Amino acid sequence: MATKDWFKEGNNWFDKGDYQKALDCYESWLDTDYTLDDVSSETMLANSEKALSVNPNDAKALLFKGFAYRILENYSEAIQCYDKAIEIKPDFVNALYNRGIALENLSKYEEAIQCYDKIIEIKSDFINAHYNKGIALENLGKYEEAIQCYDKAIELKPDDVNTHYNKGYALCNLGKYEEAIQCYDKAIDIKPDFVYVHYNKGIALDDLGKYEEAIQCYDKAINLDNDFAYAYNNKGYASYNLDKYEEAIQCYDKAINLDNDFAYAYNNKGIALDNLGKYEEAAKCFKAGKIEILDIVNIVNGKTVKYMLDDYDFFQTTTKNIKKEKDVYKEIFIYSLNILKVLLIKKEYNETSVARYIKKTRAEKLLFERQQPLQLNSVSTANDPQEGKTLFDYLFDNRKMCPRAEQYGAFYGCFMFNHDNLNQFRLYGKDKGTGEGTGVSIVLNDNFFSLKDKLPFKQASINTSIDDEKEPLYRCIYIDPDTNQVVSIGHRDYHTFYKVSDILYKRISKDELAKRIIKIEEDIEAYKKEINGKLEKVTEYLKKMKTTIDSHELDYEVVCNLLLNLRYLIKHVAFKEEQECRIIKIKKYSESGNNSLEASENHQRLYIDYLEIKNYCVKKIYFGPKATGMDLFQHLLAFNGFKDVTCYRSTSPLNIKDQHATNDLA
Repeated sequence: MATKDWFKEGNNWFDKGDYQKALDCYESWLDTDYTLDDVSSETMLANSEKALSVNPNDAKALLFKGFAYRILENYSEAIQCYDKAIEIKPDFVNALYNRGIALENLSKYEEAIQCYDKIIEIKSDFINAHYNKGIALENLGKYEEAIQCYDKAIELKPDDVNTHYNKGYALCNLGKYEEAIQCYDKAIDIKPDFVYVHYNKGIALDDLGKYEEAIQCYDKAINLDNDFAYAYNNKGYASYNLDKYEEAIQCYDKAINLDNDFAYAYNNKGIALDNLGKYEEAAKCFKAGKIEILDIVNIVNGKTVKYMLDDYDFFQTTTKNIKKEKDVYKEIFIYSLNILKVLLIKKEYNETSVARYIKKTRAEKLLFERQQPLQLNSVSTANDPQEGKTLFDYLFDNRKMCPRAEQYGAFYGCFMFNHDNLNQFRLYGKDKGTGEGTGVSIVLNDNFFSLKDKLPFKQASINTSIDDEKEPLYRCIYIDPDTNQVVSIGHRDYHTFYKVSDILYKRISKDELAKRIIKIEEDIEAYKKEINGKLEKVTEYLKKMKTTIDSHELDYEVVCNLLLNLRYLIKHVAFKEEQECRIIKIKKYSESGNNSLEASENHQRLYIDYLEIKNYCVKKIYFGPKATGMDLFQHLLAFNGFKDVTCYRSTSPLNIKDQHATNDLA
């Protein structure tokens, strides 16, 4: 019987009231190379409910009820059905397999892998369990382990085109492009019309610098699918690398015609136009593609960036009364953009796990009360009297007072690279009457921030993002105004590399311990080099900015307001030990709509709402040395959906003789 006919046959048996025969047909359909094209999820759900009304413990009916929910993208409901089916029949591989897929759809890859491992224990030749385990491992960045899974799947089914394709993709992520191409060639032998194999083979050839061969692959993909915008874009990229800029632009135009929102194609076309010296056209292209200016600064000619600034409201408003030397103001502003780009925190070196030191009572509101977002406060509430002034002491040799920003205000959220720090617990998070060390440190992961270049101010015509609600983190700069030296930029303390390593928590042999310590020391040296390189770049741009200012008669107040995007990332050297990073958001005081300005009830501060702290954003929580009630807090976390978040007692030493002994260490 044909695959889709099994499903129709199952529906017929349901209509006749023979639910077991119907479910057997459904299972036969599931065991074949099924597709969802001829399947109604609503029909499957209704039929499963019929069977369950007769026998609530029918594992097969629960499987297909879960399957219907999965098709409807209601993954949580699907998992509940699978769980009940597995409870009834623990070795039910189809339920375990579909549970794994549902978990992958929720990005719970570790849990999905547990399902696939259980299947492999029961039925070691279940090909899809090996294959899907490989996909889950790829999503976790564990490419070597993924390849082992694909190899096992290929051993069981040598002619499976998808497995060869995915193995090639994993090899590309390891930089093993030649081996990846061999996998893609094998996939092409099996299925010559597999469009994405030709496309990804082209990408591998691109990475090897074999651009002519890459173009041939993209042409094959285009011949198979003439509307494949990404293939045209990548063909343009390969042509660009062969210095064929006009040909590249033609490819990008084709991609844009097929997908008018294709940001990468606009970006690449703009770069090609810039290389042809067509700076104004390049700027228009970046604007049409809604490309962030931070994405292209340092990549294209400064003339293109200057043309782009003509469309930036923040720049135009700040310099609206300037009659001459507008290019000089643009140059200064571009230096600030270059610095922002250097300060942006990305995923390297585990830097996106940062701590927010906060009052315990405030933490309870943020975590346990619904729709209580974290707030970004006006810089006017900062505890540093030099806040916003240190940059201008550096640029203007402490000659003038810092003017007030008239139309725009800066709002910020402070985070620390060091998660368990005595000084932070002493300074921050004190509730009234509780004293030092009574706050908590909420360690947030990169789900709470944007990892993309993004300006602190909104630009309606240009600044759009898939990740628009999230803001990036920028590390702070520490300057000594007495010597005018750029001393440091925010970074992790080097000893934390040992703290996050599992050498503290696992019993391992001396040889293994020695190997891991060597690896940690290598990571520390690489990190030091990275931070020192960023510090050199920041210093260079600040010096150039100062030289430009010293060389021209500029309006001091305009410069101060123009650098609003940077000035609150620069702090006095006295605060260097904090190793701080920040979200910076610049808002027009008259701006309305989402994330508009709010005043506190007692009118003591202005703020804007950022994001709610969801369970998937929290990595762990440290209780300060004198914070109480950790056991209850841990239980409340579980009750409020933070089941995977663990509380730890800070190991920072603080006099706790006036505190009762506690047994709530976790």
